[in-house]
Amino acid sequence: MTKGLRARARLAMRTEIAETAFALFIERGFEQTTVDEIAEAAGLSRRSFFRYFPSKEDTVFGLLNDLGEELAAAVAARPAAEPPWTALRAACSVLLTPMLHRADDAMALMRLINGTPSLRARHQDKQDRWRGLLIHALTARSVPPLQADVLASSALAIFDVVCRQWLAVGPSVEPARLMDEAFGVLTHSDSGR
Repeated sequence: MTKGLRARARLAMRTEIAETAFALFIERGFEQTTVDEIAEAAGLSRRSFFRYFPSKEDTVFGLLNDLGEELAAAVAARPAAEPPWTALRAACSVLLTPMLHRADDAMALMRLINGTPSLRARHQDKQDRWRGLLIHALTARSVPPLQADVLASSALAIFDVVCRQWLAVGPSVEPARLMDEAFGVLTHSDSGR
């Protein structure tokens, strides 16, 4: 098996385990679901489960780490002359794709994270990792480190606000519209709007 095929097979299995775990979390609750139950439902041994995920929490966030890498790559791919804030706003569209394609699952995931203290803590860890990736992508565009940190932190805070607002108002509101409005708050804050 080639390295690329192995990596795709591993990703497919991680995705299957994560989706199985997610279904159990929604049905039973996060705290009430054990690793053994996830492994059994996925057709794995407990030991095999830990080959794919180091913890139960990682079944929720493990695949989202890839989304942070996609976000940083999207920033890096923006035109070099584009202002950093504009590049961040455009790149953040990659965060909306899962919300648009699987709205019900995205909302259930947000409710699960918001309602589970251990997942809220892990969410912060994920945000810190994403922030580091964004800072690196911005400094590679010659943005000074302090400015890169402020911009990356602000963009991630905006995404959190968009998620909370979308969860509050429901799927009838487009997340992209909320994202535009939220970025606009900071873009136009100096003009007194």
